[in-house]
Amino acid sequence: MATFAKRNGRVTATVRIKPHPSQSKTFDTLRDAKAWAKEIEVKLSAEKQGDYSHITLQIALERYRDEIIPSHRGADRDINRINRIMRGELPMNLPLKDITKYHILDWRDTRIKTLKGSSVNRDMSMMSAFFNLCVKEWGYIKSNPIAEVSRPANPPHRERVITQSEIEALLQQLQHDDATKPVTIGRQVAVIFLLALETGMRAGEICGLTWDRVFLEHKKVYLHITKNGRPREVPLSKRAIELLQQMQQVNDGKVFAVEVSTLDAYFRKAKKQAGLDGFTFHDARHTAATRIAKNPKIKLLDLCKMFGWQDPKKAMIYYNPTATEIADFL
Repeated sequence: MATFAKRNGRVTATVRIKPHPSQSKTFDTLRDAKAWAKEIEVKLSAEKQGDYSHITLQIALERYRDEIIPSHRGADRDINRINRIMRGELPMNLPLKDITKYHILDWRDTRIKTLKGSSVNRDMSMMSAFFNLCVKEWGYIKSNPIAEVSRPANPPHRERVITQSEIEALLQQLQHDDATKPVTIGRQVAVIFLLALETGMRAGEICGLTWDRVFLEHKKVYLHITKNGRPREVPLSKRAIELLQQMQQVNDGKVFAVEVSTLDAYFRKAKKQAGLDGFTFHDARHTAATRIAKNPKIKLLDLCKMFGWQDPKKAMIYYNPTATEIADFL
């Protein structure tokens, strides 16, 4: 039932149809208010009867983007992903209930022509979570159309270890010097890179590090937010402690005054200036794991705990000693 209230020369329409919460909107004219109220009444009445034919894929995705995604870690990244999907090949104006596995198949096959399988898989995972919510909580549809669609194969995991000569060339471009306080952004990027090589921490974990979570006397840092959502403690080598000591009295609160996007930009620029290619900042994590795993005193489960791997098989992705190195342990 709609009601209308006039105030300050404008009209506020309010629609109340249980079990939906009331909806209100203000207009310049009573005619516009009545037109809006009628449209809302039709939609809410249909939903009350379990008819969601007026809910298009566009409307549902916008609701998911605006109501659900903001609560996610990495919300900005996921919002951008949803926006890209909405600009893509899916029939956004089609009623959600009419989306079938064949629409998903066409969308998947079109995207795989220009994107890596891993990128398409990430998009499909997000869309699958969206469709599951539409089934289980919103009641828009009866089943998830992505559940019947196979995923493209992920490319082989990167096994790139950054060489010492590449590290030195990069540090030179970033003007790193242990004797100089790293107050500039470039020198802080260098320290972040070296710390990643020592600890295997991710870019976001290091850039988000605060001094209240650094315990040099106990040789550890505490990460309360990680990729898998679980906190973990990271042990610090002697070199890692030295790097963090260099940052003392440089910044308040945060250890580094560098955002992940700035880190990425400086890292890419330094690589280009040094004439380097074929590796990313994340390969520092791979390099750290490979180096640390070569220490015969480090047990497999210790390595998993340090890097936050719940499955010991993950260690085999990062641990890449040569046959000769393994033979030296025998």
